[in-house]
Amino acid sequence: MHIFIPVFFHAPMGGLHHHVLATTRYIVDNGHEVTIVCKPGPFAEKAQKLGANVATTDFTSHDVHRLLQDLALCPFDIVYAHPFDSRQIGLAIAEIQQIPFVLVIHGMYDDDLAYYANQTSHVIAVSQSIAEFLYEQCPGIEKRTTVLMNGVDRRYTPTPLPKPSDRLQAVYVSRMDADMVFPLDVLLDGISDDRLTNAAIDWTFIGSGTQRDKYESRFNEILDGTNQTIHWVGWQESEDVIDWMRQSDFVVAPSRAAIESLALGRPTLAIGSKGYHGLITKDSWQAAEATNYGGIGTRRASYQSGMVGEAILKLFDLSYREELAEFSASLGQRYQDEDIQKSLVHLLEKLVMEKNYPLPVDYVIARYEQLNLHRANELLARRLAAREKKLKEQRHL
Repeated sequence: MHIFIPVFFHAPMGGLHHHVLATTRYIVDNGHEVTIVCKPGPFAEKAQKLGANVATTDFTSHDVHRLLQDLALCPFDIVYAHPFDSRQIGLAIAEIQQIPFVLVIHGMYDDDLAYYANQTSHVIAVSQSIAEFLYEQCPGIEKRTTVLMNGVDRRYTPTPLPKPSDRLQAVYVSRMDADMVFPLDVLLDGISDDRLTNAAIDWTFIGSGTQRDKYESRFNEILDGTNQTIHWVGWQESEDVIDWMRQSDFVVAPSRAAIESLALGRPTLAIGSKGYHGLITKDSWQAAEATNYGGIGTRRASYQSGMVGEAILKLFDLSYREELAEFSASLGQRYQDEDIQKSLVHLLEKLVMEKNYPLPVDYVIARYEQLNLHRANELLARRLAAREKKLKEQRHL
């Protein structure tokens, strides 16, 4: 197969990027061809090193028009698209070439799926709660939806916890952008818990983003005068993140990073962009998995002040840490990437058998613009509604 994968993002690297890279690695290693459309940068370079064809764009209309004319002539077999701007490109290409269109959804949004559901061959949801959310937003799509969790490759094998010492080694792993401030706020509450003032904890914060400087200042101020330390190492390559996790006694992370921590056999406190789950245990893992470890939820409603502090206090018990580490390692076996990617490729191969005849080349730009304008109108309508609601509230003050 020749698989077309368009992907749009704001942050240069994160869980979405690792998801696409894992798929690309497996597909290329198994003899298929991949073409990726994305912004230029480190992700594009990594994809090329894996053997993918990479076409870059800044996603402005003029540049996308140029790109679409080139892509329309490429002999793809199937489109495996990610949401928003990339989905619009993918759907336009799928329609002009009359090839299957598959959409993967990573969070609690529908990407206007109901508007183009009839043109969508299949939907991949990365958790059960995401799938159920889509069923509510687009009735009938459940017949064409499959849940495939994020996976981890063979680098993520369990190792023993560090040798016990008088200080706990803790690692926080996440992007630090505007959509990921909830876990930072929750962790800030936990670290500032009065019960942890004298707790001997050395924190390592891995990740970067637009919010890093602001939160680095807040955390440093909170920890001043306590027995806790904090070390900000910024964005790290995957191999380095693995090493940091292996040196830790426990990990705090959202979504994909939480799964990676579990696979390494680390006690894991899951806090995602939209929900708090706390320590992953035999009692809590199913609810956490259903939301992709915090990717779906109600944010503040899932957390009460003191929860993180309570969880960290439990981790000072070595026997409890070892018990959680053993459970994490066993749970991590559920997320073996090879099995997940094998299921994905089998689904794509099945859908490719349904290929039809292509449409005229001039259709592709017109269809892209239609999709683009529809999304722009929807976003504008939501902003206007939110503004009107706020004005009404101010008038009643």
